[in-house]
Amino acid sequence: MQTRTYSDLYDLVQALCGVTFASIEEPRIKAFINRRAQKAYRSSNYWTRFLLIGEEFTPTNGVVLYNDPNGQKVDTFLRIYKNQPYANNNTQEYEFTVNQTGAQLICGTAIPDKAFVTCKTQFLDTYGNAAGNNSSVPNEWFQYIAHGTYSDYLRAEGQQERAALAEQEAGEMLLDELMRLDEQHTQTIISNRISTNSNMQYRSY
Repeated sequence: MQTRTYSDLYDLVQALCGVTFASIEEPRIKAFINRRAQKAYRSSNYWTRFLLIGEEFTPTNGVVLYNDPNGQKVDTFLRIYKNQPYANNNTQEYEFTVNQTGAQLICGTAIPDKAFVTCKTQFLDTYGNAAGNNSSVPNEWFQYIAHGTYSDYLRAEGQQERAALAEQEAGEMLLDELMRLDEQHTQTIISNRISTNSNMQYRSY
């Protein structure tokens, strides 16, 4: 998927702010940038780059773990299936509850050895140019992060009215990206949880 560099993002923030940041300011701007990245991530469960659809997981005692033995790391469980979804029209779906270790499948006495999970994966990156940072920023977040960081900078400088205007503009940019997700119909298909005789039979009675 498309990305932009952290250096380009930092330069854009400087241009919006109309200053060249001193080295002592860089950690603060970096913190603003990563705060905005987290906010963008939390704004939707359906960002394409964080979405797994029908990925095979290995439950442990009927629990699909946040940290699956196969290496996947889950933030939000969306749907869990008995078989590979979307391969046919009769895929059966598990109901589940979420606890501190993962998704507890409601499956009666038949404990499954595999499940097919649609979920949002964890966002573990810190953006920056330092060792251990990720210097590749998602393109779909780029403008929102830049303008949101600009708003945060203005607010920190006591320029509340200008900060509010910048915040509004940043919000509109994020909304544009969220609308693009909606237009791709992914959310509509994945989130359409309908109880049927097919998926209800895996409840425990």
